[in-house]
Amino acid sequence: MNPIKRLLVIAATALVLTHSTTTFAKSIFANEYKAVVATANNYFTGMANGDQAMLAKAFDLEFGDAKMIRVDKDSGKKIVRTVGLKEFAGYFSKATKDTWQAKILSVDIVDNQMAMVKLQFDTPKNLYIDYLVMYKRNNEWRIVNKTFVATKK
Repeated sequence: MNPIKRLLVIAATALVLTHSTTTFAKSIFANEYKAVVATANNYFTGMANGDQAMLAKAFDLEFGDAKMIRVDKDSGKKIVRTVGLKEFAGYFSKATKDTWQAKILSVDIVDNQMAMVKLQFDTPKNLYIDYLVMYKRNNEWRIVNKTFVATKK
């Protein structure tokens, strides 16, 4: 085979292999991204609507927890309070009468088994920034940790 023809065959083969691999990778990534965002949406919508079934789809009720900064009444110092997600979900048993708006600020997926979503949501009284850490177990994404700060308006 002449050198030019051989070079063209190698280039064409490399292009086909690169395109095939890239297309496959994008497809998997898109599916995982959509699933992670859907879990974040279940969390936000479940809280806003007081929908316990939707929160149960979002939270890992067996292993998950929420962490928040609170001021200790006795010492006046800031502390980190930890609450199980099962208990935390129970705080949202009724739909809010206010309008809440959510915006996903970032999504980071690691090895298709762990994800971090940075979510901002705005209520008439507070602006919240949440970090939602998710694990994929039993082929489902669930929030295992919700850490947040609230800024009063």
